[in-house]
Amino acid sequence: MAFRIKRQTVDLGGREVSFRYAGSGPPAVLLHESPRSSVALLPLMERLAGRFTVFGFDTPGFGGSDPLTMDRPSSADYADALAEAMTALGIARAPVYGTHTGACIAMDLALGHPDRVSVAVMDGYPVFTPAEQEELLRAYLPPFRPSWDGAHVAWLWARVRDQFTFFPWYAAGNLGRLPRDPPPLDFHQLVVDDFLRAGDHYRPAYAAAFRFDGTGPLAGVQVPVAIVAREDDLLFPHLDRLPDTLPDRIAVHRLGADRDAWGAAVGDIMAAHPGQAAAPQPSLDPSGARPVRRRFIDTPDGAAHVRLAGPQDGRPAVLLHRTPGWSAELDDRLVRLGRRGPAIAIDLPGNGESDPAPVPGLPAVVDWLGGCLDALDIRECDLAGEGTGAAFAAAVAADGPVAVQRLTLAQAPAGADGGPETSGAPACPDLRPRWDGAHLAAAWYWARDSLLYRHWNERTVAGAWRLPDDPPVDLLHARFTGAVLGAAGNDALCRAAQEGDMKALLDRAARRGAGIERCDDPLALCPLHGDG
Repeated sequence: MAFRIKRQTVDLGGREVSFRYAGSGPPAVLLHESPRSSVALLPLMERLAGRFTVFGFDTPGFGGSDPLTMDRPSSADYADALAEAMTALGIARAPVYGTHTGACIAMDLALGHPDRVSVAVMDGYPVFTPAEQEELLRAYLPPFRPSWDGAHVAWLWARVRDQFTFFPWYAAGNLGRLPRDPPPLDFHQLVVDDFLRAGDHYRPAYAAAFRFDGTGPLAGVQVPVAIVAREDDLLFPHLDRLPDTLPDRIAVHRLGADRDAWGAAVGDIMAAHPGQAAAPQPSLDPSGARPVRRRFIDTPDGAAHVRLAGPQDGRPAVLLHRTPGWSAELDDRLVRLGRRGPAIAIDLPGNGESDPAPVPGLPAVVDWLGGCLDALDIRECDLAGEGTGAAFAAAVAADGPVAVQRLTLAQAPAGADGGPETSGAPACPDLRPRWDGAHLAAAWYWARDSLLYRHWNERTVAGAWRLPDDPPVDLLHARFTGAVLGAAGNDALCRAAQEGDMKALLDRAARRGAGIERCDDPLALCPLHGDG
């Protein structure tokens, strides 16, 4: 039986925590390794969802969860943060599974919050020697900082490839060579995606795991513990580093490489130590203390991700990003618009954090956006779009289910009528993953050229944008990240955006009462709500 995996966020007084959940029955909590997100937990969630309501959390600083604010958090600090999130969701007591970094957090949750943990399942539990800890802390975690020349992009692809070839990743020689084949190309790309979501925040949780004392806590834990590892896990040999004598409440399980058997074993351990009888239903309340709040909308095609700012009452301004791209690039604009009224930005299907959805043409995109606006209870709005988002905004204003009072178009792509804003150049570069990493270089230079020139593949002085004196590296990296995260959905969206006859769309939008304005602004969308 297939179980739908949903996504949501919870606000903890200004710190948002993102999680996935699925299934039915008593709750079970899952924690991922570094530098991943709850995406890495999907295979186990799918295997457990028939027995539990499974909650896969993004560790602070990873995926969609905000980082902890302390300078040098320990795994105990991450455990405290997890306990806070469990409380907010109504998970009083549950089995807790963690792998690698997550295993350290699970152990510290069992130590510091034993009433919350019915059993701690620690998969790939690290037991590093003091010398290994010192070496890993010294060399494993270089800063990940964007630069205009894109040097960090080349480093990232090499770093991820080496992670699956050597351990440690920087030990690029025969002594460090891993005795197994690297995973497929698409798996490498998933790790790159998660690395980009984390950015430089990947380091604190990793460092906490490297500082973690794997043997010291074992004698003091007061809840049942299962230490497990598959034989293909690089930390499988660490099982031999455990003390010869362990308390009766600690069991060690050596598992084969078969993923179904592994999932069944983890489920059996959890079922033998149940927590509370029923799982809570996560709240969909979008209120919170952050300047930009996030929410996932459940649609027939999966989760749609939106970002919100300002009050909840009033006529909202809805922003649609360019493709490739994502709504995170619009945060500054959301905050400014939010001072004057509700402001919302939507990740288009398959872009940013929205799940992929079938968008065989422009009407399908309009239907998808209409479903999002309906779920947000929006019947009337101002609407703005940039690039492909401008084409979709025009189509929603012309044929969508909402009344658009004000329609703002920036850099609209050429449609069936040729369009005045662009020359009809291809809207999307080819960003399909390649083993040589050329797709990341293509995404970086597409993002750069889209900031430097009106048309990213027509590089002329006459078509150059005027930029600030200091290159906008943060904006460039945000645009690059959005392009990479949305690579799977870009082509269909770009084709859909070029289907419409822009003149006809705008005529219909005007007849429906929309006031229309166009502008050219490479760094932000045009004014709305009087925002200049």
